[in-house]
Amino acid sequence: AVTAAKAAGMDCVVGDRESKVGTYREFIFFDERQVYPEYAVIYRRQYEASKVPKLMRKTTSGTTGRNWQVQLDKGWRDIPPDVSSALNRAEVDGVRQLESVIGEYTYTFDLEKKLQLNKHSGTSRRIRPPMRR
Repeated sequence: AVTAAKAAGMDCVVGDRESKVGTYREFIFFDERQVYPEYAVIYRRQYEASKVPKLMRKTTSGTTGRNWQVQLDKGWRDIPPDVSSALNRAEVDGVRQLESVIGEYTYTFDLEKKLQLNKHSGTSRRIRPPMRR
């Protein structure tokens, strides 16, 4: 395919590795002078997690910017949207603590100390607000 593309006067080829082996698309430029570092194409990769080898999977780090998060043993996880929204309102209103039910457990959220307290077990975990721009 590369030889045929060069013979046809093409500058580059796009290899669709996604359809053949389920991984990615590959751009091949025949001359490195064709690639300008000041030009970038920004894209959002969409993939099916089950097609990514376990060794290459990585949990999300950082915040999505939409929800409050709680730090669990294996990293940060989003707090449910309804509770996150209530935390946002409480923060704007200057409320220091908020009590909320998630599933079957009642939690007290301390917005000053950035802590979540499970009232049943007594477990306290760090929380963080959404990233705001």
